[in-house]
Amino acid sequence: GDAAPGKLAEDAGLTGTSGRGGIELAPQVAGAPQSVAIIGGGIAGLACASRLSRLGLRPVVFDTGKNGPGGRASSRLWNGHIVDHAAQFAAAKDPEFAAALRGTGAAVRWGDDGRFGVLTGEGFRPTRDGIERWIGLRGFGGIVDAFARDVDVRRDVWVPPSNGIRREGSSWAVVVPGGRGAHGTERFDAVVIAHNGKCAERLTSGTPAAEVHALLRTDFAPHLPQKPAAGSGRFTLNQVYSLLFEVPAGVMPTNFDAAIVDNHSTLRWLSSNTAKFARQGDGATKGTEAWTALSSAQFGKKHKVPQEQLPNLPKNDEVTSLMLDAVESALDLERGVLQRNVVDTKLQLWGAALPINRWESPEGADFVWSASHSIGIAGDWITAAPERASTIEAAWLSGTRLAEHIAGGGSQDVGLQLGESGGKFVPVEGDFGGGGREAAPMWVAEPSAEPNAGKGAKGYGGRKGAGKGKGSGGSGDWKSFGGSGG
Repeated sequence: GDAAPGKLAEDAGLTGTSGRGGIELAPQVAGAPQSVAIIGGGIAGLACASRLSRLGLRPVVFDTGKNGPGGRASSRLWNGHIVDHAAQFAAAKDPEFAAALRGTGAAVRWGDDGRFGVLTGEGFRPTRDGIERWIGLRGFGGIVDAFARDVDVRRDVWVPPSNGIRREGSSWAVVVPGGRGAHGTERFDAVVIAHNGKCAERLTSGTPAAEVHALLRTDFAPHLPQKPAAGSGRFTLNQVYSLLFEVPAGVMPTNFDAAIVDNHSTLRWLSSNTAKFARQGDGATKGTEAWTALSSAQFGKKHKVPQEQLPNLPKNDEVTSLMLDAVESALDLERGVLQRNVVDTKLQLWGAALPINRWESPEGADFVWSASHSIGIAGDWITAAPERASTIEAAWLSGTRLAEHIAGGGSQDVGLQLGESGGKFVPVEGDFGGGGREAAPMWVAEPSAEPNAGKGAKGYGGRKGAGKGKGSGGSGDWKSFGGSGG
């Protein structure tokens, strides 16, 4: 449908000192954790850090991004063109999130001029649904920079997945790599896991926070099982290819700027970055246009390879060719016209792309918190609102609400109720792949015993050997998305 095209596109800050409805935020309470390590510098992590800072606490964000934080919500300059290669826009249905975007000074309303819509079998159909959408004036990176303002972000830092965080007494030790392979340790009162995938699963496997680890166990699939085993609930992400392609002006259609693709099984999104950013990039003077095409989850799964090896594999050329062919077919262009005219291409596999299920706790909370272990989770997959799951807005609200809970003392568990009567992983239905309309909600078996340090969690139902912290390599690597939603 055309009401929620930002599930990767929506997936596509906090300014001032006021909270919900403009009410002044209450300061931290006595006994609240003072120092908080946030693992992951996507929207959820940055929102959490920003709110914690404004409430008087000392957060530090550890992010793997070499060029800056943001994860999926990042942009780059490619061949002189500003390009969004993952998240395409943010839909703002929550007034506080809309105010945060407006307050960045780096965002602008977009998509209500009839040039955003859906590509159907009958052609382009404009979307007019009244939803408030925003883009970065110069790419999503500008919004991220505004959200990161006055936040202590440690860039290009890889907290080791194996024993990278350790519970020592009433505090957490975080292993921070230094120069020449050296490792140091910093201590914090609390930890927030604001990324996902196998690294988040492994990072928590050796800690006493067994319930937190249970919720971070991860699968990768384009859809969820229709008949899951009892207690086998598991967070699930899909995989999506992102293709940037540069062509001379006049090769691509001019009747739309961006669209959800509903008329081809290979694609889910197609947009002109050149039109989107009003020709602000230097590349516009070259007489070329830069477009972004995002694949379907099914296509991503079928052609999945280890993402760090992709540039050197034949699969790079194969997928690029298949996606260009799909663009021609979806737009009813002359066959081969893109292959003949393309100036340059850049392909990337988002191995941990979008959540296709969401954690719905009995409390209806937007975050998870373990009071006994002072560790929480923030991400776009923790929400009781079906329409919000797997979006930029969900990530921002999750980080913000978790920060408020921590600053309020963090004395109560939130979102941790497992077992058949507890929370459930519920399918997400979105334009970039969902859990499947026939998929059933899945509850999570309670750990039969808390793990010993370094040995991983044991005793989860549904999958033999799950949760032992060994993870999987290849395209499940969390470095690509950096916890943007998470």
